[in-house]
Amino acid sequence: MLKRMLTGMAGTVACSFAVFTPLASASTALPPGVTMDKQIHPEAATTATTQQKENAVLNVAKSKMGTPYIWGHNEDRGQYGFDCSNFTSYVYHHALGYKMTTSSRAQYTTVGWHEARSAARPGDLVIFDKGHHVGIYAGNNEVLQEGGGLGKVGYISIKPGSYWSKHVSAVRKMF
Repeated sequence: MLKRMLTGMAGTVACSFAVFTPLASASTALPPGVTMDKQIHPEAATTATTQQKENAVLNVAKSKMGTPYIWGHNEDRGQYGFDCSNFTSYVYHHALGYKMTTSSRAQYTTVGWHEARSAARPGDLVIFDKGHHVGIYAGNNEVLQEGGGLGKVGYISIKPGSYWSKHVSAVRKMF
């Protein structure tokens, strides 16, 4: 909190005021387990608003809808298809310029800021079964992911009572 002493005709007055950051701005700090790739031009800059970052992540993820599940594959390595953790790594790389592990278990233990499930926002990393599966929260209790019984990139439900809802282990804020 900043403090300023004001002197006027009636004497000295002490004033306190706080500086607030608008809710629409996103942090420019990188989440744990992430570095920036200076060789890529991501869809959203580090200075983008939260909404712009959410849109970038979801746009890149949706652009891969229907891409087949192929274990160990990542299109950043010139391979066709993805597994779940290579998909999330690819999406954050192209949307935000992030470089991160392509291991789902390492994404569980080292990537992102811990977030309460009830506070999940579109673009957050969702981790299932302590890192056995990962995806990206799309809003409305839906997760965009690779595999997960679909065999391709698509949506799965995490609505209360659904199969996948019972397997959510963690949510990680990524911006």
